[in-house]
Amino acid sequence: MLSTLDWSLILAYIAFALVVGALTSRSASKSLASYFVAGRSLPWWWIGISMVATTFASDTPLVVAGIVAKRGISGNWFWWAWVIGNVGVAVFFAPLWRRAGVVTDAELIELRYGSGPGAFLRGFKAVYSSLIVNLIVMGWVFRAMAKIAQPFLRWEEILPPNWWTVIEANWPAVLTMGSVNESVTVALLVLMIALYASAGGIRGVMLTDLFQFVIAMTGSCLFAWYAVEAVGGLSGLSVKLGEIYGAEGAGNILSFLPPEGAGWAGAQVILIYLFVVWWAHNNADGGGYIGQRLCSARTPRDAQAGAFLFTVGNYVLRPWPWILIGLVSLILVPKGMDALPGTMEAKILADREAAYPLLMEKLLPAGILGLVLVGLLGAFMSTVDTHLNWGVSYLVNDVYARFIRKGAGAREVVFVSRLGVLIMALGAFAVAGQISSLEVAWKFHISLGAGLGLPVILRWLWWRANAWTEISGMLSAGATALYLHWEGEPPAFPVLLAAEVGVGFLAMLIATLITRPAKAEVLRDFWTKVHPPGVWGRVRGEDRRAAPVLALAGLWLALSVFVFALMFLVGALLVGTWGQVGGLALLAGFSLCTAWGIDRRYRYGILFV
Repeated sequence: MLSTLDWSLILAYIAFALVVGALTSRSASKSLASYFVAGRSLPWWWIGISMVATTFASDTPLVVAGIVAKRGISGNWFWWAWVIGNVGVAVFFAPLWRRAGVVTDAELIELRYGSGPGAFLRGFKAVYSSLIVNLIVMGWVFRAMAKIAQPFLRWEEILPPNWWTVIEANWPAVLTMGSVNESVTVALLVLMIALYASAGGIRGVMLTDLFQFVIAMTGSCLFAWYAVEAVGGLSGLSVKLGEIYGAEGAGNILSFLPPEGAGWAGAQVILIYLFVVWWAHNNADGGGYIGQRLCSARTPRDAQAGAFLFTVGNYVLRPWPWILIGLVSLILVPKGMDALPGTMEAKILADREAAYPLLMEKLLPAGILGLVLVGLLGAFMSTVDTHLNWGVSYLVNDVYARFIRKGAGAREVVFVSRLGVLIMALGAFAVAGQISSLEVAWKFHISLGAGLGLPVILRWLWWRANAWTEISGMLSAGATALYLHWEGEPPAFPVLLAAEVGVGFLAMLIATLITRPAKAEVLRDFWTKVHPPGVWGRVRGEDRRAAPVLALAGLWLALSVFVFALMFLVGALLVGTWGQVGGLALLAGFSLCTAWGIDRRYRYGILFV
């Protein structure tokens, strides 16, 4: 149970978030752009930290720790491969989003393709992203928070028992998380988040993000410290893994690359992760809530530098405390151990994702436990408030203000936005009850949008891409995903992804070649406003303001190598694989110097603003 000090920290943080929402409500009410993109006025460091805070959800520590416990450190290649894509967003697409001057990526569709099919796709994308993708993401975040809260809160011991009889009889949907404690905890949190997110708009959301990231990272590091100390420190971690699993087994667990003969991965799987996964999703160009953040930047250079700061924070700083905790769970609760039913050990053996909150309860003293819980609460809130604001931005900007009430004034659209945030929160709560595994939900979400990766990249780089390129890729890959999930267990994730990408690519190519491109004046207006790199032929004419593609590609490669090297360098220092430290340090230094030279030569503004 939580102590008085723990409760005080939690309640103080909740009060802080509500005050921020109230203080920023006036500036958010000025216009649609003020509510959803903060009047395009935010600096690069605010943009970058906010994006890291948003992706630091309450589900991510559980998933990463669970992956490490099941597959070792190298199991994280599933999402490590996205480094390449995130660096690509910083290099290629971040300044383009800011120059486009849109509120959502759905609005960009009509700017790029014009009316007709472009307008239809804009509306469809808005509804799809808001009511399907967004609700699934929030649903798994709610489910993760329910797992975290379960060991600590006993609402049936606090409130009269007849309350639960009334709830179960009249409002069974409230218990969608499966138990009274989990359902009521998440319901109260979601209500509170909806209140401050609806009041302050994106500026309030991003202001709380800054504090949420600091608190969440502090909590993660403190938890990792106590967890590692419980097994004898960093040196004791590798020693005890060797004692339990043998030298080879411990080496496989600590390896950054999948061990030979691993049932879940092989060379072909790593190749798929490195060359397919990072672009085979519907936000491969930085769309979605990342695009919303980039559009909030005060200049294109701020958007670019913020996107790179996000990449470093997301991969180099964020995951290692969770990885250490996953390793500790393998020592405290070894695989295959005998455990009595109902004990902490039995619960962890049944669900490795639950190890994170259960070990919090076991290892952390009063006060520290409250601080770590506040960190996870902040991570939860930073993700949910972003997705509430982002999801409603589609429905208001791209459906209501575009098709239903074209001449709606600022006061009307802001009122509708605030009401939409509250309704969106209820929808996500209902979806959460249908999610059992966080990792499975992650992968289904990625596979559902696999066919859109290449089309959304091509719309910036190739003048010939049109609305039908995206429509065909979305429908074909989505149908493939549903078909492969329809009966029983789907194929292995890399195989599933490759199938969807292959079908989507063929459909996209055929649709592009048999349909007409966007109108010449639409393409010219888009080029003049955005200055995208790539193949634009006669659309560009003599205009050469876009950056050289080869220079951008070199910067992309150098920065990708730098982030990977720095990420593994931090890991090698923490888990004691000392033989790799020197080589990783040299590689990180060389790649950074190369990137710095290119950045200064062409003055992109990624490494200096």
